[in-house]
Parts: sequence; structure tokens; C-alpha cells
Amino acid sequence: MSDPSRFVVPVPRGAVLAAVALALAAGACGGGGSSPSTPSTPASTMPPASDLTVTISADGVKPRSLQVPMGATVTFVNSDTRTHQMMSDPNPVHNDCPAINEVSTLMPGQSRQTGSFSVAKACGYHDHMNPDTASLQGVLLVGGAQDPGTHY
Repeated sequence: MSDPSRFVVPVPRGAVLAAVALALAAGACGGGGSSPSTPSTPASTMPPASDLTVTISADGVKPRSLQVPMGATVTFVNSDTRTHQMMSDPNPVHNDCPAINEVSTLMPGQSRQTGSFSVAKACGYHDHMNPDTASLQGVLLVGGAQDPGTHY
């Protein structure tokens, strides 16, 4: 028996060049590599998920405006001595951003998260128990949405 490492299989030169070109093209397109890719959009100014909190107090909601990344949830914390019912605009139908309605009624000291936000838009909210109190109205700017300035 002869040594198998001594066998040479002739390969046409064109096939070798085609294989090399294909490998280079796949690498240039980012096809299948494990190295991280560079984002094509500028860095976001969205807060980290741990900072996505709206606090309700006797002075109102803070912050009044909050940037929210797509897919994130927001925690509402009732630090007031009164009960609040946080709902999506517009009043009384509350159908603009249904994820907010998952907060609903908060007793003093309670907190609850919204559902996750899947549409980029300005989501206004208010305290349904005090719908005309401006300090208890705010907006969640989902996915980089801009504040239109009108809510409720």
C-alpha cells in the first residue's frame, strides 16, 4: 500500500481562483463571521432599561417625558399617598398605546410595568382618576419618536 498523503489531485486553476474570490466576497459582506459588525446608525441616547421608570408623587409624574427603546417596558412607581390609575391617552378611550394600560391602578407604594412597546411613536398617558391634572400627564417617546407637544 502506498502512503495516501502522496496522492495529488489536479485542480484546475480557475476553480482555485473562484473559491478564493467567493471566500473574499463572503467576508466583505459580513457573511457568517463571528466578529461584531459596526452599527449603521448613530449611538442611541436612550436610557438603559434599568432607568426606564416613571415616579408618581404629590408633585406629579417624573420624568414627564421619557425615551423608551423599542421592545422595552417602563416601570411606574407610586410614591404618593394617594391611589393613581395610569392610562394611555386619549381620555376616556385609552387606546393610543395599550401597553401603558397594563399599569392601571396603583395603590400608594405599588409599582407595575407597562407591556412592551412595539411601535415607534409618542405615547401620551395620564392619571385617569385625575385626568385634568397636567402634572399627572406625561409622554413615553418610543423608538426615538419626537414629542409632538400635544397629549391627552
